[in-house]
Amino acid sequence: MSLEQRYDAFYVSALEKESLSEVDASRWPRNRLEAIVSEEGSGQAILDIGCGNGRLLHQFRARYTQLIGLEYSGVRLAQARVNLEGLAFAAIQGSAEDMGSVSSESVDRIISADTIEHVPDVYAAVAEMFRVLRPGGTLVINTPNIAFAKKRVLLLLGRFPSTSQPNEGHGSDILFDGGHLHYFTYRSLRLLLKRAGFQIVGWKGFGPFGRVHHVWPPLTSVAVHWLARKPEGAQV
Repeated sequence: MSLEQRYDAFYVSALEKESLSEVDASRWPRNRLEAIVSEEGSGQAILDIGCGNGRLLHQFRARYTQLIGLEYSGVRLAQARVNLEGLAFAAIQGSAEDMGSVSSESVDRIISADTIEHVPDVYAAVAEMFRVLRPGGTLVINTPNIAFAKKRVLLLLGRFPSTSQPNEGHGSDILFDGGHLHYFTYRSLRLLLKRAGFQIVGWKGFGPFGRVHHVWPPLTSVAVHWLARKPEGAQV
């Protein structure tokens, strides 16, 4: 079974239109979607890397004219097409490492919720994000925080601090730890973004207890969350 087939099996879908509930952006974010939607901004084109079933893109239908979704799994992308029918949605199947079908400097904002940890070549992926963003465009990205306090305790107890599946990553027979290949801290993801040329704008800590997780995000946030910008005048 190929990796793509494994993801299709992991995210098997009936391909019936789903009810995409609205994400609450009025409170301090408690999950990855709320954290991304809470970042202000609007424009022409927004690209969701790892768009899944389209729920996150659906939240931006009034803020951006063109919704673009990149997804590795054909099954997940097909579900997104069904869910976003009637909207200005462009579906792209592929990997963040090679977004050749997206023109350089054509996107106002890139969003990515818990996807970068699945990508084999993160250097290539972040370079591609930088390429397709217009100068002044923004990237909103999050990924599980391997340095979260709970993960540190698990490691101290001699257990693997898995970030997707229970039982030290063995929660699924299809993908180990949900297909996570990389594990990030706030600092490691910041260094990765800066290496590609991004200017760091700010961070945000979030979790089920709201603002409490923003006290010191590297320790208290369940996920790493950065807002970054492609500098004006940056060369691709």
